[in-house]
Amino acid sequence: MVDWNSILDQVLIYWEEFASWFLNIPIYGQILVIFGAVAILIIAGVLVYYILKGVAYLVYYILKGTYLLLKAIFLGIYKLFKELYYAISGKPKPINEQEKEKVLNINSNVSQEINPIPSELQMINPNAAYCSECGSPLSEKMLHQLSENGVVYCVNCGKGYKSSLIVVENY
Repeated sequence: MVDWNSILDQVLIYWEEFASWFLNIPIYGQILVIFGAVAILIIAGVLVYYILKGVAYLVYYILKGTYLLLKAIFLGIYKLFKELYYAISGKPKPINEQEKEKVLNINSNVSQEINPIPSELQMINPNAAYCSECGSPLSEKMLHQLSENGVVYCVNCGKGYKSSLIVVENY
């Protein structure tokens, strides 16, 4: 059995030695020892925090990876047996609603227009003929809109251009 009295006596002996040493050093030494002890405790606390955080992240990502791996394996096995069922039985596969929606989404994405970014306007000469971003020539319609509104967007890349007319006064 453990003899707690002898352990307590030894701890008290070491404590008395430390207290006598601490009280015999000058005051600036005592302050430095206290600051050092506090700094070591703070560093130890931060170190323990980051170690526990790292272990928690490690366990989390191992469990997440294992879950995703098992999910993919079982989903693959399910799809394999589903394909085997339809291949062996000769029944036609039913068309999923998701596949129909994918086809509809693809068709609707084709008809979308390019929305220009109005914050990316560049001042250009009113008689400019090429886009500075992609190098394509500006069409007649774009040049007409540039002369009317003073703002035009490239149909190829979407870069915006703003024209400023310079008026020269004769004296």
